[in-house]
Amino acid sequence: MFHDISANMQQVMHALEEQTVRDQRSLRSVAVDMGRCLSLLAMSAPQGAFLELGSSGGYSSLWLSLAARAKGVTLTTVDLDENKVALARENISLAGAGDSVEVFHGNALDYATRFKDIAFCFSDIEPPEANAEVYEQVVPRLMSGGWLVIDNVTSPRVQTALLNRAHNDARVDCVLLPFPKGDLVCRKI
Repeated sequence: MFHDISANMQQVMHALEEQTVRDQRSLRSVAVDMGRCLSLLAMSAPQGAFLELGSSGGYSSLWLSLAARAKGVTLTTVDLDENKVALARENISLAGAGDSVEVFHGNALDYATRFKDIAFCFSDIEPPEANAEVYEQVVPRLMSGGWLVIDNVTSPRVQTALLNRAHNDARVDCVLLPFPKGDLVCRKI
């Protein structure tokens, strides 16, 4: 999967990586290793809906598109910021991933409730505290063996409530990955 990334996609990914280094606050893309991790987790998901809450510039969408294409599903990604939606659409198109990714403008929490059988969901929304509600909306909709990955969970306001909830939730197995801002990875039992 990683060895077959097209030259166009590599070029777009590299440009987004450089932009993130210059201005992490505006783009807020995940790290390269996190993108690769997301793609691997998504490949191991059962057949079902792929959802990304918080598109930003489309960087994580591109990594997830690799798994979506390989599994024959479409990734639905949504962002509340119209400028980021436009940027994600442009980058996904330039990378040649438009056949496996649909980008929508809207509220992530609204989109989280539109799917019944979620196989994979990545949430990277603002403010990070809103991910507690994402967790409550997505976990009941996850298929057995499905994944929920939530970025930016190690801020003091998020960590206590959300991490305790996930660690004590008998519906999922979870782990906190020490990527830059912490990523909670949950698998539905």
